[in-house]
Amino acid sequence: MTQLLVLREQLQKFYQKYTLVLNPLFRFITGYITFYAANRVVGYNPLLNQTWAEVITGCISMLFPVQVLLFLASVFIVLQIAYVSHYLAITTAMMFMVLYFIYIRFVPKHGLVVLAMPVLYALNIPYAMPVLMGLVSTPVSAVPIVTGVAVYYFLLDTVYVIGTSTEDTINLYKLVMQQLASDTQMYVSVFIFTIVTFIVYFIRERKADYAFEIAVVTGSFLNLILFLIVNYLMDININILQLLSGITISCVLVWVIQFFRLPLNYAGAENLQFEDDEYYYYVRAVPKMSISAARKKVKRFNTHHNAEEETGLESNIEQEDMDLKENKGIMPGHDFDFTVSLDKEDLEEIEKEN
Repeated sequence: MTQLLVLREQLQKFYQKYTLVLNPLFRFITGYITFYAANRVVGYNPLLNQTWAEVITGCISMLFPVQVLLFLASVFIVLQIAYVSHYLAITTAMMFMVLYFIYIRFVPKHGLVVLAMPVLYALNIPYAMPVLMGLVSTPVSAVPIVTGVAVYYFLLDTVYVIGTSTEDTINLYKLVMQQLASDTQMYVSVFIFTIVTFIVYFIRERKADYAFEIAVVTGSFLNLILFLIVNYLMDININILQLLSGITISCVLVWVIQFFRLPLNYAGAENLQFEDDEYYYYVRAVPKMSISAARKKVKRFNTHHNAEEETGLESNIEQEDMDLKENKGIMPGHDFDFTVSLDKEDLEEIEKEN
């Protein structure tokens, strides 16, 4: 644990030192992953479904704030769908506009959660979002999670309809909406992710030691159990291996985020009680874990060089003493010479004393 704390401290100092470089780099990575995931879901346009296109769009994302990424991703998805169906592209663009003007415009931070859900689905780790939002936010965060799940299954059903239909008419939109309304797996995901978000939030609000860690493990385990139960009861054909690997990776990812966000030292927890004129307070104080990396300062001494300097210094001193003695004309046993001169008054005082 100490090594992890030292690593955390070093990474924080490194980030503070190179903020101007790292922030654009993080925006590029976020943009690249977003457009990579979009190509995995709706990669119809051969021109956009290329690695160089993902890199270029990632570079464009690097030049703008993260909030602009939602608009760029929407345009990218619409262009992909327009390659195979102009009607579905128009209806998808209208759906994104309605979603923005009715909801995301007033709560911009929720827009990032909505965008993150389809991306996490493409990476097979959507189970991380409800656990993470339960840790860092409130139960209201279930709303953007549900919206993000709906957007992902809308795109998935759009791909399904395009693959099974041979026409390009307005009826495609009706087919997509019918497929979405009957998509059992979407309702299951919405139900489970909402429950997990609430449970994780409820646990991390408890005054128990290691509440955050318990919430992460419980949320991940709850994801696994609920999906297995629903898969058994409703036979929705969930890939068990992908489910296990996705939940495991999500659990580790959320734990790492929590560790770097807020590590707590429960061994130093204190329960305090105090009062004022109106209230009596019960406070539980848990200190944050913090440690600084030891700085080693090595001072090197060149003994050979120092000995030569000391020998030369002694030789110079002896030579100066010999020169001084020769100039003064004194014997080597004397270290100094002086002369005393007395005036007439001083001599008279000495004679009186004698």
